[in-house]
Amino acid sequence: MGHKHEASHGHGRPHHDELTATVLSVVESLPQHRKAALLLEHSLALIQTGRYGHEVEAYLDVYMRTPGLPEDDIAKALLARGKARKDAAQLLLMRAELDFQSAAHVDPTNREAQAQLRRRRLLPPADAPASQRTPPEVWDRIASFIPRYFLRAWLSVSSFHRDIASRHIFSTVDLFVSEDPENLHRTMDFLDRVKADMTFAKRIRCLRLHWAHESDEMLDLVSRIFMTALPEFSALREFEWIGYPELQAEMVTALLTSHPCLTAVGLIGWHFDAIGISNFGALRRFTLRAEDDDGLADMGEIRAVLDANVHTLTHLTLGAHLGRPHSWDSAFGSPTIGSLTRLELVDTRISHGVLARIAHAHRLVELTLHGTLASPGPATVVFGSDHVLEGVHTFLPRLQSFRFVVAGHDDDAALYGAVVQFLRRRERLRRLDLGNCPWDLVLALLPEMVGLRVFRTRIALLSEEAIVLLAAALPRDVIAIHVSCVVSSNPMESFACKLARFPALSMLHLRAAAQRRPQAAAMSDREFMTQTAQWLGAVREMAHAIPSVDYLGWHGEHFVVNRSSKGEGELEIKELPVRRRLDCGKGVDLGSDDANWLERKDVPIDYEVSGLDA
Repeated sequence: MGHKHEASHGHGRPHHDELTATVLSVVESLPQHRKAALLLEHSLALIQTGRYGHEVEAYLDVYMRTPGLPEDDIAKALLARGKARKDAAQLLLMRAELDFQSAAHVDPTNREAQAQLRRRRLLPPADAPASQRTPPEVWDRIASFIPRYFLRAWLSVSSFHRDIASRHIFSTVDLFVSEDPENLHRTMDFLDRVKADMTFAKRIRCLRLHWAHESDEMLDLVSRIFMTALPEFSALREFEWIGYPELQAEMVTALLTSHPCLTAVGLIGWHFDAIGISNFGALRRFTLRAEDDDGLADMGEIRAVLDANVHTLTHLTLGAHLGRPHSWDSAFGSPTIGSLTRLELVDTRISHGVLARIAHAHRLVELTLHGTLASPGPATVVFGSDHVLEGVHTFLPRLQSFRFVVAGHDDDAALYGAVVQFLRRRERLRRLDLGNCPWDLVLALLPEMVGLRVFRTRIALLSEEAIVLLAAALPRDVIAIHVSCVVSSNPMESFACKLARFPALSMLHLRAAAQRRPQAAAMSDREFMTQTAQWLGAVREMAHAIPSVDYLGWHGEHFVVNRSSKGEGELEIKELPVRRRLDCGKGVDLGSDDANWLERKDVPIDYEVSGLDA
């Protein structure tokens, strides 16, 4: 039996070779379109039997490169390959999920394994709710428009939403180093997490350090720990140092070593001590707040910073203190001034030379002049020199945001008249804050501001008539309003209903100069509780009067409105933390850049000693 089997097997081998040769001969004799059809048929058969792999990919790749194929056959091949790839990908994802589970089982403390398990890997079924079928990119885009205060609710919705919210919430981090042990411990714990969790560290793109600590051994220790953790912030692009002690040469060197390509640096304190800061050469934004010229660093280094970043710098903020001697004339001699698109001069004296350089910065889109004018007469001439030629302004033609808040010039009618004339026929202007400009001049200007969305003004005597005129003059699409006054004819909260005509209004601040929150030390406990309830009741009344508003300002304090979906009239008022001294930018989230600009939180102003109204 064995012998017959071997003989039969031996005779079959030549027969098999002959069959193969014959088939190959037949295939070679076929026309090209028949060869392609045979290749497609064979590939589809392999896919249907679950044998999809690199071999089938190669077959279909050759098939797709064959010229002159019927379009329906091409569509059939693409559809088959797409389904096969999708099935293979889902199988790989399932295997990857098993790997993550095994890794978490072997090492339960592994953060990366836990993070991978929390992410939703598989594509949801077709009958799943629309919210589950929405791609992560869409959810990420939605999150970018949600204020951080409200975005925190996503942290408890699901692991999928928590991952998206965390990326946005932790993109900007504020750390506080002070003599308060609680703040100190939080900062130390945060730095430990950054060093231990690389994924978390990569989320942080803007780091803001708030210092309020006297020089001692503890300060030296915290500084050393921070310098060792600094390289772990691998995605860091923006860095701000706020408070005392100011950023000094040793920390500048550490920052240059770990992050030489920072795009934004902020130095916000009482003195300019950052020797070597001009070694950064890729800055797009530079912020300096120094009271005077008395610091460890030479003020000429500010000019060096501008010159070193002439090809990149577009946003410059310079702040000082009106009560101390200072000058920006040297810095404004830099050619970089002509390349700026955003300039803020805050709590500072503005010389005629500085104003003349600003007049030639034709690329400016946003301009803040906050302080006092050294020469109001020449400033009047500069603003009055604007002309409109064929619909284009000769002075700052691209301007979309303008803040003009000056002290000591309230009675200068010629100056404010020139400023208002400079603003006429600027339909592209989006943000406007004219400080103490007379209300009648502002009111006459508003009907021309068709593009205005953010507006702040001061009305000395606030009345119902004035509010009605304001509401009629503003564009219907305005989104943020701040109205301050010296005296109000009625309780200010009663005026809120007059502003309900704006469907997109999300931020409203009403403020009287003499109004302050009740203080417990100035009255009995019972009276304090009663007046506090009235104070918060006024805020609640404003929130009910304007259904669209999310943030409210009330005599300098800020509240967030948390509306319930259960009932139309149900809402909760939560107080936001007060602004810390010298804080600016992202320290207090009011929901949008527009609201931060409106409340002057985008610039470093020391409200405790400033001569200007906050």
